[in-house]
Amino acid sequence: METVDEATAESTPREATKDRVVVKKSRASWIWALFGGLSLLTVAGFASFYYFVSKPTTAPVHQLAEALSGVFGTEVTVHGSTAVLEKSEIGELALVQRKTQAITKFETTWMGSNKLLIVRGDFLVKAGFDLTEGGQWGILEGKVEGDLPQGKVLSCEPIGDLEIYYAESGTLNRLSPEDHASAFNYLKNQARRDAERSDIGKEAEQVMLRRINDRLSGEIKEGQWKNQLP
Repeated sequence: METVDEATAESTPREATKDRVVVKKSRASWIWALFGGLSLLTVAGFASFYYFVSKPTTAPVHQLAEALSGVFGTEVTVHGSTAVLEKSEIGELALVQRKTQAITKFETTWMGSNKLLIVRGDFLVKAGFDLTEGGQWGILEGKVEGDLPQGKVLSCEPIGDLEIYYAESGTLNRLSPEDHASAFNYLKNQARRDAERSDIGKEAEQVMLRRINDRLSGEIKEGQWKNQLP
């Protein structure tokens, strides 16, 4: 009986020591868990501020700059709250092209003698934008602030050879190679004037707006351009 009591007495201090070790380990785990939880809350707080406060304020103008840069094919930078396209010596953007035909009459009279040329030809007309002057755009109440580029005819070049449809020389006023050159130049100018009076410039504007709007989302949506053309 005494032996059993001694064994029990000897085991009691060791068990107490084990209990203290377990308590210390539990306290350390609790402290690390608390520290980890606070760290996660801090990170979540910063993330929430960025996505719900900071990002919505700055993202639209950056998104606009990226959309304009993608469509214009040149760099558009952000200065504060404004997307800026710098001026450059070369900056034409062709978005639309059409094939067209022109015909014109070239006639002169000298001493009652007439000479006549009717010439025609096929032309390739390209329309788009002159970006050399640059531009600035901002965002106000979800709408784009700033003048939209105006579509215009960029080039009108003949396709193949120009054709002499009809030629007639007068008795005293004979046709010459210079007359043919003048008639062809007049035809080219006529083709460009016809193109500029057409709706190809408006079509280029519609194409540009559609491409920009396709790249925008969120606060800036299609139809929210303040100066959008009809």
